[in-house]
Amino acid sequence: MGSGIGKQDSISMSDEWVKIAAPATTSNIGPGFDTFGLAMSEPCDIIEGRRIDSGFRITEISGSGSDGIPTDPRVNSVSIAAEQVLKRCGADFGMELRIKKGIRPCSGMGSSGASAAGGAYLANILCGEKLSSTEVILCAAHAEDVISGGLHADNVAPCILGGFTIIRSYEPFEVIRIEPPKDLGMVVALPDVMVATSDSRKVLPEEVSVKKLVFHVGNASTLVYGMMTGDLGMIGRSVKDAVFEPARARLVPYLKEAEKEAMSNGALVSFLGGSGPCIMSFYDGNTKIGDNIAESIKAIYADNNMKCDTWVTKPGIGCKRI
Repeated sequence: MGSGIGKQDSISMSDEWVKIAAPATTSNIGPGFDTFGLAMSEPCDIIEGRRIDSGFRITEISGSGSDGIPTDPRVNSVSIAAEQVLKRCGADFGMELRIKKGIRPCSGMGSSGASAAGGAYLANILCGEKLSSTEVILCAAHAEDVISGGLHADNVAPCILGGFTIIRSYEPFEVIRIEPPKDLGMVVALPDVMVATSDSRKVLPEEVSVKKLVFHVGNASTLVYGMMTGDLGMIGRSVKDAVFEPARARLVPYLKEAEKEAMSNGALVSFLGGSGPCIMSFYDGNTKIGDNIAESIKAIYADNNMKCDTWVTKPGIGCKRI
């Protein structure tokens, strides 16, 4: 099955580069392991692509951590996700790709998820946007499965849909999007530590107690309520994790010190972003204290001779063509 456009248009289309901004995301968000996700406004990966006769070529990879990212399309999340889209659409063309990483790999900020989501989103545009957003998410999640060894859509879903997302079920797959409060401020602190998702999953317990399960269900429910009603205080009180962050805390030096410092500078809550090592803090965006929170966390790491990058941002709209 072809793309539905004429040969002459197909030739000109093959020369047209399409550029996508795919934002960083935070997942888990306290009690919502592999379930909750939230898109940021920045930073972003930039994925460019155009149609070619067949196959996949990655001709350029630049940006943060790009030295360790493979140019082999068979093991790159951008091309794996894009190929899934082309297969679903029955496309009769291939793609040339260029990748500029704005999100460092092994950061806990959805780096591979942004690449996968950007690749799938881009491929769907080149196919005439034949797939639904759910199908695009599944194509991106497939790439996450191949790269990290586990099917999880809690990063790719918010990256594609924007806002706050909930994975209700994986079988059958169902995702819900909620518009987060406009005054929800976000501070991201990324210490100079590498934590691979696969490594962070190895330290997790295989079973949890009923008491901890009840704790998570209660906080997950009220976190959703807070997102829906714009209750920032409720959001801050509900980002609680009795299982996953405690298991991963030893992977991130000075995590608790950084969280305590953020709270003392006015954060509503401070927690491990995704699988880490990034540290996420929420605050009331009307108070303009984001820079103070960011600087206070940077100071913790500077005092311990460690570099720490920070972003003061807010919830984002997800992948977009630029």
